[in-house]
Amino acid sequence: MFTSAVLCCLTLSTLAQQEVDPAYRQGYEKIDKKEIYSWIEFLSSDELAGRDTGTAGYNVASKYVASEMEAMGVQPGNKGSFFQPFSMVRRQRLLNEAYLSIKGADGKEEKIELKGKVGVVSRRDVRWKERWVFAGKGTGSDSDSRDVFHGLPVKDSVVLIAPDKSETGRWAWGARAAGARRIVVVSDEQARRRIGSRLPQRARYRIEAEWSPAGDDEIVYITSDIADRILKRWDTSLEKMRKSGGGGRILDGAEFELVVELKETIDKTRNVVGFIPGSDPELRDEAVVIGGHLDHVGEHDGKIFNGADDNASGSTALLAVCRALMANPRRPRRSTVIVFFGAEERGLHGSRYYVDNPTLPIEKMVCMFNMDMVGRNEERRDRSGKVTEKAADNVDCLHVIGSKRHSLELDPWIHKVNGPIGFKFEYDEEGVWNRSDQYNFAAKGVPVTFFFAGFHADYHKPTDTIEKINFDKVVRVSRLVYSLVFEVGDRPRRLRNNRL
Repeated sequence: MFTSAVLCCLTLSTLAQQEVDPAYRQGYEKIDKKEIYSWIEFLSSDELAGRDTGTAGYNVASKYVASEMEAMGVQPGNKGSFFQPFSMVRRQRLLNEAYLSIKGADGKEEKIELKGKVGVVSRRDVRWKERWVFAGKGTGSDSDSRDVFHGLPVKDSVVLIAPDKSETGRWAWGARAAGARRIVVVSDEQARRRIGSRLPQRARYRIEAEWSPAGDDEIVYITSDIADRILKRWDTSLEKMRKSGGGGRILDGAEFELVVELKETIDKTRNVVGFIPGSDPELRDEAVVIGGHLDHVGEHDGKIFNGADDNASGSTALLAVCRALMANPRRPRRSTVIVFFGAEERGLHGSRYYVDNPTLPIEKMVCMFNMDMVGRNEERRDRSGKVTEKAADNVDCLHVIGSKRHSLELDPWIHKVNGPIGFKFEYDEEGVWNRSDQYNFAAKGVPVTFFFAGFHADYHKPTDTIEKINFDKVVRVSRLVYSLVFEVGDRPRRLRNNRL
């Protein structure tokens, strides 16, 4: 135990004494804390209103980083343009405006407001005017014997079922097997879960070219009190139906209309792509890709989510690496592709669009380095809010994610260039592997590494602001990635991909 500790200390001491390679020292020293401050200050300012996908604030941010690269001499990376546009389908379920209308044989109409009492699983607009049938617990038969659906016209009706709580996860199986197309499930838990506790009308996004409403389930969840209001017209209730064995029946003598609108808009957004040609004519068609997402989550309830750490810090580090590469007398032999991704917060859509429409063939990408949330010292708390890991203890810590997955040669290079920088690397956050943009590159077989300084109490809150940024850490991350870009991009042989 003692021997291992001594060897570890000696190794770290040796690394710490290493100097920056003279081949790229001049660029290394051009990474400046004052400039980093000014970039983060602009990107996290209130004027950009949280840089949400499809907003004016995001568009300003994308123009800003493009103009900064252009001023440095970085070339446009997408057919003469810095921008790679794509469109998102923004789908917002208007749950607060949902209602159920029931018109009796006497012509009297009851309109039941469903705000806070309905959830939906469907890609379609819900405007159901069919007849309704009640199918008890909705449990089908495993044999050819008659079940609750026998004799009910389920194929042309909205089927209302009230399953037992023990039937978790199998609410609609019986109804589907019987041929039901539109199903209403009574479940207080599911109705409230589908609503979403913080943002009840939160939008969902998909890349426009991939969007199709076809082939999706159509299930609506309602709370038990709403179900009782419906059944009251037929002089029954959930409790009575359950006690009687829960048989099926047609809810005749009434006209129903269930409305839960789906608002769809097209948000146009874009990635920002820069290109720095390599210095070797034989190797410059290959490239090291560096990236980080530029977007954040915008405004909610009148509060701006500035996203100073998430991810103005990573976007700023990208600009700093560009500055260093352009300031150095010699470029790496291989080219460098720089990508500021859009729509990361909406599901890694910008990076997925990029790898599906790459500005450089995937097979020419030597590796990809991603920087996301690199400006804070990690602080952990337990569920009670008690601090279990202090930020002050993590000044030198940086999470390294995915560096050993595709190329066994990549992680040793990271340690090599870390010598004069002095980070203490941690490898305990592989759980966030699929939550940032390097994931989509790895899915295409590109060796990747995700640099992440860790979570903190201000994650995805309006309090993620500039005064909490550790600017020295952003400088160090920028120098680390710059050194990696140079070392990996300059070596005669490209990294071996152990997955190929």
